[in-house]
Parts: sequence; structure tokens; C-alpha cells
Amino acid sequence: MKTAAITLFLLCSLCIKATEQVSDLLIYKNDTIYLDSYPLEVLINSNSKIAKRLSDNIDCLKTSCWRQHIGIWKIEGDSLFIIGLKECCDYKPISLTKIFDRKQIQKQKVYANWYSAEIETGFGKRLGVSEKLEYIYEKKIKLRIRNGKVESIEIENTRNK
Repeated sequence: MKTAAITLFLLCSLCIKATEQVSDLLIYKNDTIYLDSYPLEVLINSNSKIAKRLSDNIDCLKTSCWRQHIGIWKIEGDSLFIIGLKECCDYKPISLTKIFDRKQIQKQKVYANWYSAEIETGFGKRLGVSEKLEYIYEKKIKLRIRNGKVESIEIENTRNK
């Protein structure tokens, strides 16, 4: 009986699929790139005031967006900025003035000085799916960001591989 229960549990767990999360968006030159990382989460985890302001402005919960917001990011010059936020349920804009102090907002954007990471993701036309069940895109971008400054950008064309 115990063996049957364990076997049934294992078979059922193979059928369960997690909901893919809605991506943040990064605008770089003329491209919009879907991010698998969420730069605002770093700030939310370290700043309870920002976390509270954000949670106070969101009324919905969606399994495809546990963080309850979509960040819209832009690289301008050598810097990363958040230029917008949207709710996940109905995609209504969330004003940056409701989340950030007014002095942080310059020309309707906030410099992401809290964010340091390496981001590597695909963009452009979707070409297929890998053996690891990850999407394959025609291009890859690799960014190295330190305290909001973009230290390096590498773009690779994957069609030639």
C-alpha cells in the first residue's frame, strides 16, 4: 500500500506544471526584451517603505505574477532606469510617484542605483524550444550592471550557431 501511494504521488507530481511568470520588460535601443529577473525585487527586499507602498497600490493577485506588478525598464546611455510599472491583472499603470519619493524621480524615471547583477536572456524572434524546455531566440543579450550603471553589453546572434 505504501509503495502504491508513493508511486501515485510521483506520477501525479510529474503532471503538475508551474505557471510561467509574466516577465518584466527592458527597452534597449529599438528592442523590447523580456527579463527573467526582476530588478525591483532587490529594492523591495531591502526597503520596507517601498514594499509597503507597492503592496498598498495593488488589489489583485494572479498566479502568473506573484510579485503583482510588471516593471518596465530602459537603458539610456550607460544607466538602467525604471520608467513604468503596471498591475498584472488588468495592466493598469501604477504611478512612480506612488512608489518612489519625488526627489528620486527625474524626467519620469528612476535611476536603478540599488541594482547590481548579470542578466543574460534571449530576444528577437522565437526560434524554438531547447531540450531544457527553454525558449530559443534569434539573439542573446548579456548585461553586467553595477549600482545601476551598465558596465558591459554583449549581443550574440544565435541563428549562426
